[in-house]
Amino acid sequence: MFYHDQEIQAVTVDSNTTRKVLAHSDQIMYTKVMFAQAQEGEIPLHKHVHEQVTYVLQGRFQFMIDDGETQDVQTVKAGDSIHFPSNVLHGCIPLEDDGILLDAFTPARADFL
Repeated sequence: MFYHDQEIQAVTVDSNTTRKVLAHSDQIMYTKVMFAQAQEGEIPLHKHVHEQVTYVLQGRFQFMIDDGETQDVQTVKAGDSIHFPSNVLHGCIPLEDDGILLDAFTPARADFL
């Protein structure tokens, strides 16, 4: 039931993203996602069945949420948070190096374990 950061292995997601799966159960999961600054361009969008809440621990990010009717693009910084409903397209671009997000998912993402 205890997860110590120094004991959790970081997984490389892509060329500028690493992730640590923090405390979790079958119903809820926290992940810490660390970023290097991304190249400018289109925001890569994805969706999943999991409801997600993101808290910006460090850095600035440009996020997009596309609910099928509207696209909302906003820049967020440390202290800001975002809610992503289930199956809604979303994505982000890290605007500076050393950005860190804390993501919560429900149910837990089996694909991250």
